[in-house]
Amino acid sequence: MRLILLALLLSTNLAFSQNYFNYLGTLILNNNTPISFKLELIEDEGIVNGFSITNIGTKDETKSEITGLYFKTDKSFQLQETQILETKSEAPINTFCYINMNLSFQGSFRSKRIEGDFVGNFLDSTKCASGKIFLMEEKKFKKKIRKIKKKIEKMSPEDFENTNLIQQTRILKDGDDFSINTTNKKITLIIWDANSEDGDKVELKINNKIILHDFETKNKRKKIKFKLNKGENIIELKAVNIGTSPPNSSRIELVDRKIKYPIITQLELGRSVVIKINKSPEN
Repeated sequence: MRLILLALLLSTNLAFSQNYFNYLGTLILNNNTPISFKLELIEDEGIVNGFSITNIGTKDETKSEITGLYFKTDKSFQLQETQILETKSEAPINTFCYINMNLSFQGSFRSKRIEGDFVGNFLDSTKCASGKIFLMEEKKFKKKIRKIKKKIEKMSPEDFENTNLIQQTRILKDGDDFSINTTNKKITLIIWDANSEDGDKVELKINNKIILHDFETKNKRKKIKFKLNKGENIIELKAVNIGTSPPNSSRIELVDRKIKYPIITQLELGRSVVIKINKSPEN
């Protein structure tokens, strides 16, 4: 009986020596792009294991293995993603960005949150991203979201006058095309490189007119406003080169008054994608 009791006490003490962390929030890239982010970790005597999830609830949702260290003296973490465990994304594996994090607890006991910096690298160790991380306990985060949803449900239609509707992100590859319909006279196109600047260059044509020639995409956004013709308007984006980290990848955002269409292009050298904008008469 004493041996059984001793074994139970030892297993209980071992269980209580582990700490569990379940935090939810966002990554903020240096160009202010937010990415949903979750951490589930187990810490045992300073050794941390677990997983992260990015782009939660989207077709790019990705689960990655996490390893690292926890320093009790200053309540901080050093963590890194080591491998992809699951992903819904169809992007090539060499385009995935693995992040290294330096995080610490902030705030009072009741409002405890995790914040810090991160740097992302491709498999070849090339830097692909950097920015900030802001997380809070998942149950507290979801409680705040529920409160926000209740406020939105009480809003009148007039309250949405200045609200932008963001459509699902589209991934366009060699030869793909994408169509939208509008009654607006003008539209805005924004193009940039959301990852590390690796020398990707593109050619942009609108209605067969070259707007950007041998243009190198960078983290700074390039904004182009243009007037639409009646009927079909054609935007063609072509890869002039593939930079140092193939494929040639760009982020595009089409802003149609209050609707935003986010697009990711992934192109091989000399290949292109087409975006068709069908302009119909205003009512």
